[in-house]
Amino acid sequence: MLQLRLHDSDLSLCIDFVDGKAKHRRQYGGGKNQPLAKSCGLDKHPEWTILDATAGLGKDAFVLASLGAEITLCEQHPALFGLLADALCRAIQDPGVAAIAKRMSCVHQDSIEYMNECDSSSNKRPDVIYLDPMYPDRKKSAKIKKEMQVLQHLTEHTKGDNELLTEALTTAAHRVVVKRPKSAPSLNDKPASYTVSSVNTRYDVYVL
Repeated sequence: MLQLRLHDSDLSLCIDFVDGKAKHRRQYGGGKNQPLAKSCGLDKHPEWTILDATAGLGKDAFVLASLGAEITLCEQHPALFGLLADALCRAIQDPGVAAIAKRMSCVHQDSIEYMNECDSSSNKRPDVIYLDPMYPDRKKSAKIKKEMQVLQHLTEHTKGDNELLTEALTTAAHRVVVKRPKSAPSLNDKPASYTVSSVNTRYDVYVL
């Protein structure tokens, strides 16, 4: 299993789609009626393709793939892409999750550039684009999970989330879904068509 460890730190990170939290959520996640699935339209449109333009650790992408979605994960950071590729390789070799992993493909590219390419080719446009931006006002502290601390460290250089939303709205065929903390303002202060809420999170849905 590939592992990332920050220099001069006890923080490390790996991705596992076979066991641990991924296994538990796969078995007890609530199916297509859970907020994530409903916001992406899988309850009514199981055939829709999804682009996760902020792949990160791939957790939500794996859940969507476990519910039958064909999903592309776009990750520009080479270390995170390597972890995702390693996790997918191991998952494809596991009989319990191979079918799910085969519905996932990982692209090492800047998501703005990738969406530009999709927008210029109608047969590549995803039905849904999913965005889970890092919450900018959240302070680094011991209370934040170690994996989130690593993510914050790795993604400090990435492009603004507002630019991602703007590009996503011109690229997606049917909707854009933005994951937000429940009390956070809308991304780019752009009102959503509607929202789907869970305990600590909401999904802002932009219908196109």
